[in-house]
Amino acid sequence: MKKVRIATRGSSLALAQSETVRDLLSSQGIESELVIVKTKGDKDRASSIQEIGGDGLFVREIEKSILAGEADIAVHSAKDLPFVLSPELIIGAVPAMADPRDLLLLRKDRDLENSNGMIIGTGSMRRISEYKRQDPHAVFKDIRGNITTRASKLRAGEYDGIIMAKAGIDRIGLDISDFDVRIFDANEMIPAPCQGILAVECKKDDREMIDVLAAITDRNAAARFDIERKLFCLLNGNCKTAVGINAAIEGETVILRALFHKKRLETTFKIDETDKKLGEIKDVLLTETEMVE
Repeated sequence: MKKVRIATRGSSLALAQSETVRDLLSSQGIESELVIVKTKGDKDRASSIQEIGGDGLFVREIEKSILAGEADIAVHSAKDLPFVLSPELIIGAVPAMADPRDLLLLRKDRDLENSNGMIIGTGSMRRISEYKRQDPHAVFKDIRGNITTRASKLRAGEYDGIIMAKAGIDRIGLDISDFDVRIFDANEMIPAPCQGILAVECKKDDREMIDVLAAITDRNAAARFDIERKLFCLLNGNCKTAVGINAAIEGETVILRALFHKKRLETTFKIDETDKKLGEIKDVLLTETEMVE
């Protein structure tokens, strides 16, 4: 097979994720190279995600590189995927996933026990909603930039703490030893849909590539991806909506936690009941949300 061209953003996290896919392809005896794409979100670091427009912010221009024949596949953080992908493309692989949980990095001169008015860096409505339940006095301040930049802003004293995905920190191997670290379990802070999961996209009619990507797909990661993404699409949320979904799969059983606006729920069902249960969960979340608002 020819050398595979992998479209990716140029951030340290995006490159680390793409190197993971390169290693998996190499294990199949396939050579690859990276094609760096600068997206709208990369070019505008001053505006908030909500101001720029979150749906497909880090994905659309990367998709264009495949459609234009400049790349063969693209590696995305699955949580960045918009509701609808390009009709000519498909998710061909979901490799083994990383830890889906969020964590709080806290400056060591700050004390969670006396946290009145602590400034927390995050632009995520989900993280704000979930952290408010634990510290109603926290003050939230938007933060942009890659993982390393955000950590630098915390060190510089712009924030008392910042909330980030553990998967990203793990993937780039960021040294966080100079911070106090609190890892939230999935019940304390329901993760974003598909957080910690990679999605590899290719053309629908590229049968050779689809066969190659099938060989690097992890069954458990793919099952979690399918469940969380289906519910995310059913809810039709956006970057201005607090949406959290986490599916813990144990054998044939799914333990699902979900957040939509101010409504949270936890339920258990069998994998073969997924479509029916997700429809029921959607109805509960949307109905209760309308009642609250």
